[in-house]
Amino acid sequence: MNEVILELKDIHKSFGKNNIHRGINLTLHKGESLGLLGGSGTGKSVLLRSVIGLERIDKGEILFSGERIDNLSENLLTPYRIKISYSFQSGALFDSINVFENIAYPLFEHTKFSYNQIRDKVAEMLKLIDLEGKEELMPSDLSGGMQKRVGMARAMILNPEIILYDEPTAGLDPANTLNVISLMQKLKQKGLASIFVTHDIPSAIMLCDRIVVLHEGKIAFNDTPQKFQASEDPIVKKFITSAKD
Repeated sequence: MNEVILELKDIHKSFGKNNIHRGINLTLHKGESLGLLGGSGTGKSVLLRSVIGLERIDKGEILFSGERIDNLSENLLTPYRIKISYSFQSGALFDSINVFENIAYPLFEHTKFSYNQIRDKVAEMLKLIDLEGKEELMPSDLSGGMQKRVGMARAMILNPEIILYDEPTAGLDPANTLNVISLMQKLKQKGLASIFVTHDIPSAIMLCDRIVVLHEGKIAFNDTPQKFQASEDPIVKKFITSAKD
């Protein structure tokens, strides 16, 4: 297995009296795709948000390439948020600007590239997400699946080392789900590590090297998709059954 790129140590997080995480220990290796599953309210998205400091953990440590990042200020977190990118569930596009401007936004904000360089990088990304020639469209002109792919392209444009996917297939029809998973597979083939938060078990099995199941604030399962499917663990079996309902 490749070296560890992200490590979560004894993570605790509560909202008032609601204990979301009660000692989460997790590692992500370079180039690995990890599927993070669990019922509603188990804190899957909260864990992703904690990794990049959108939520502050109550206890524990988060390390990126061996460096602790959970205790950094907003300013000091900025370089790590370039290396660890977050792909929001909705795509989170800016409604008032077109596809080109949405994808190019991080380049304008964080690089000194010329306009021609930015144009070329956006064109390359549009080709990757199968939306060539759609630069001038507005988010309102796009289907839900297209919006998610544009959001993923924006998350990828600065060449991060990790991408955090928050329910990227939620609400999509089967054809658009396959388009999004195909894009995620392309990014995996480029060596990108990822955490894939989802309720979509077939997609997680298709994409991921490892499946993790959260249950009552702790990790109830952490193994390969094959072991996940064959598991006799009652928590895993109950989760698989409920996901089919």
